[in-house]
Amino acid sequence: MSEVMINLRRSPRKLLERDGHPGPGPGQLALILARAGVGKTAFLVDVGLDALLSGQKVLHVSLDSTVERVRTWYDDILMEMLRSEKKLEHASALELEIEKRRHIHTYVGHSFSTERLRDAIALLRDVMHFEPAVILLDDVNADTLTAEKIESVKAVVEEFGAELWMACQTFREGPQAEAGHLPPPADQFEDQVDLAFQLISQDRKVRLHVLKDGSEMLDEDLHILLDPKTQLVTVGYST
Repeated sequence: MSEVMINLRRSPRKLLERDGHPGPGPGQLALILARAGVGKTAFLVDVGLDALLSGQKVLHVSLDSTVERVRTWYDDILMEMLRSEKKLEHASALELEIEKRRHIHTYVGHSFSTERLRDAIALLRDVMHFEPAVILLDDVNADTLTAEKIESVKAVVEEFGAELWMACQTFREGPQAEAGHLPPPADQFEDQVDLAFQLISQDRKVRLHVLKDGSEMLDEDLHILLDPKTQLVTVGYST
């Protein structure tokens, strides 16, 4: 079974590493920026599945979706992934392995705070012996994001030795990105961001750009597409 898990080709992290932008690493933040409906959650789930299928443990934290809704994202994208790989016969076994390695935590109806996040991760570690290597933070209200909050969340993630991937919504209306900066609202905490990517809808395709890597501000098309139908990443080049 482990051979099946590591041989799946639909790997966003491998594609990013190919282009010189590997995962952020423990205690660091990779930010996914996009307008509403473009594919932020799908991309986070792709990253989560990538980590799970490579044997890592994943904590998916959603601030606005139920556990059932998040699990459906994983189930649907996994099936598309296995269908594309012609490995549907492994679905049941992989679903079982994923359930063992993944924990979904939601804050629907409850306020989110750094302290509550830390308590949740500590509980998973101390009671369930579950120590995530990758933490995904989804459905964050952009209006509540500040440099201080991002710094405190990163400190918690670093304390537990995990890397953090977070989705952040951008807006068509209002202030736009200034040269050399991330688009609002991420410009308010860009110094806390170690890697930043943007999903851009263009000609019925969703393209992935890298905007920041370390201290370097960029705007490069990575020739990676997010298929709007299957929600899978693939390689694509501009014509």
